[in-house]
Amino acid sequence: MPSRAKAKLNLCRQKIYLFHFLAPLARVRWLGCLVLSFLDHEPAECARLHASNLKAMRFPASPRVRYEKNPLVEVICQLRFPKILKIDNEDPYQFQEAIRNEYPNFSAKRELPLSALLAEPGSQPGGAASSGFVEQIKSFEFVDKTAEWKLVLSSSFLSLSTLRYAKWEEFRERLDVALKAFISIYSPVFLTRIGLRYQDLIVKSELGLEESPWHELVKPHILGALSITEFAESDLTEALLTFGYTLDISGAKISVRSGLALRVGSSEPVCLIDSDCYTDSPVEIADALLTLDEFNAESRNFFNWAITPKLRESLSPKSI
Repeated sequence: MPSRAKAKLNLCRQKIYLFHFLAPLARVRWLGCLVLSFLDHEPAECARLHASNLKAMRFPASPRVRYEKNPLVEVICQLRFPKILKIDNEDPYQFQEAIRNEYPNFSAKRELPLSALLAEPGSQPGGAASSGFVEQIKSFEFVDKTAEWKLVLSSSFLSLSTLRYAKWEEFRERLDVALKAFISIYSPVFLTRIGLRYQDLIVKSELGLEESPWHELVKPHILGALSITEFAESDLTEALLTFGYTLDISGAKISVRSGLALRVGSSEPVCLIDSDCYTDSPVEIADALLTLDEFNAESRNFFNWAITPKLRESLSPKSI
């Protein structure tokens, strides 16, 4: 190989090693481990191989199981649609009657939009007029007797969440009932966004794993700085990794947050694995549940890809 080509190759390798080292510490589009496959290729091939590997990669398929020591703390599904003014201008009494047997507790709320909450002081949040006026979002909450299941309806979205997730079929059936009631009353034309979010907390003390370091329980590409063995876990005050990845589903992506977290009322550090499968592409109403079936499978595959066999066994999986 000519000396000039060798120099380019060495430069390519240096960039790759640097990316691999920094990936766990930064907010990255994808994971540094992929670049290792490029080390034996010419620099011109690096970009081509990177693109082809990303396009081909999917989370490996995994069998369905029920974890007896379930790490899920909340599951949320949100369906967004073009604004329906009727919902803002009258109480949803027909919708309540359709779902009241399952969700007897009702409350109405008004909240600032997220864009207003995140606005800089002195700015015009959410593109508001110079008067500084920001319209609050009105929503209606319907909660079951156990306070573990909640439906939320607003003029632009319907959501279902639970603090007691057992299996997909139960969640899907509850969503189906609520969606049918919503469709019959408000006749939405299509959905503008669908999202399915799973939030897991890995708590060592609940699994008898107090003496196990995090890198033995969760794979390094999910841990971020927690995977750096030179760092004492007790000295880390922050270690959060975020990334987004395009799924092999038309227009769909997964957004992930993972790393060090603290539970309310506890000083024990825990590991958060928070994944949100979503699409911002228009979806026909009739295709909503089928799309969510795919998101459920991808979320399962992602979680099992993210944890180690040691953690999986500690969660006591049972086949479904």
